[in-house]
Amino acid sequence: RGELSAWCSPKQIILKVAELLTVSGGTGSIIEYFGDKDTLDSISCTGMATVCNMGAEIGATCSVFQYSDSMKQYLQATSRSYIADLLTEELIRELLQLDAGFEPSSQYDAFYELDLSELEPSLNGPYTPDLRHNLGDAFKHTISSEGWPRDISACLIGSCTNSSYEDLSRCAYYIRQAKEAGLTTQCPLYVSP
Repeated sequence: RGELSAWCSPKQIILKVAELLTVSGGTGSIIEYFGDKDTLDSISCTGMATVCNMGAEIGATCSVFQYSDSMKQYLQATSRSYIADLLTEELIRELLQLDAGFEPSSQYDAFYELDLSELEPSLNGPYTPDLRHNLGDAFKHTISSEGWPRDISACLIGSCTNSSYEDLSRCAYYIRQAKEAGLTTQCPLYVSP
């Protein structure tokens, strides 16, 4: 339920799931993401693909989202309207959406509920992708208490599970703003699409 804040990308969903399940908590599992129509429609199709692709970080065999309007929009925007047109309302209701009266706690081995509006910008690591930290004062405290280096020696924008255009365009947006403000990088900046 809920919607991501403007400062959060869909990647925050899988970073939170990695924190909850750890790097091996999804091993041998199929992770299914579902929710109400408004919540799902607030997540881009490419964002959903990023979440599913990064399921490997928690050991998942497979990750899926239920069908949403953002998937239809993606198919239309990528010249695949004919696929979206095959999906009649009846077919979507029968095969691609939750059944009426669906009760997740009785259908799954484990069930976790996330309120996307409660997610904050975060990063995961160091050393393991399930060590999640919200950015801000708490992270500054963790850096000090753990004795981690305060200075950043290099910055990598990308993902081992294939960077999404959405992620890279966000980074480009912020870099453009910094450049327009006369700011420069204080360490090497690498982009790995």
